[in-house]
Amino acid sequence: TWFDDQSWYPLGRPVGTTIYPGLQLTSSAIFHTLNYLQMPMSLNDVCVFVPAWFSIVTCVAMFGIAYEASGRSANAGLCASFFMAIMPAHLMRSVAGGYDNESIAVGALCTTFYL
Repeated sequence: TWFDDQSWYPLGRPVGTTIYPGLQLTSSAIFHTLNYLQMPMSLNDVCVFVPAWFSIVTCVAMFGIAYEASGRSANAGLCASFFMAIMPAHLMRSVAGGYDNESIAVGALCTTFYL
């Protein structure tokens, strides 16, 4: 069992029972897909770039949501995606190297709402 004594001070954290597998499965799928497409990248690099890639997905989904909700106004879609791109809460979760569940979750939520 993997125990992280540096987080959840002073108790520590049993990582194996407190982590969601979606983040690791998504990163692994991206890693294997890139290797299959002859675009080799280390798993570490994939993990660093996942938040930035999913922030793009989030901004595109926000464009789609605003575009549909406004009666097909491209200006509304561009404004919504621009504001999502500069929103501090989104920037905190989408910086390259910020490998956490929220980096994928926000993009998945916005994409789900759009679809």
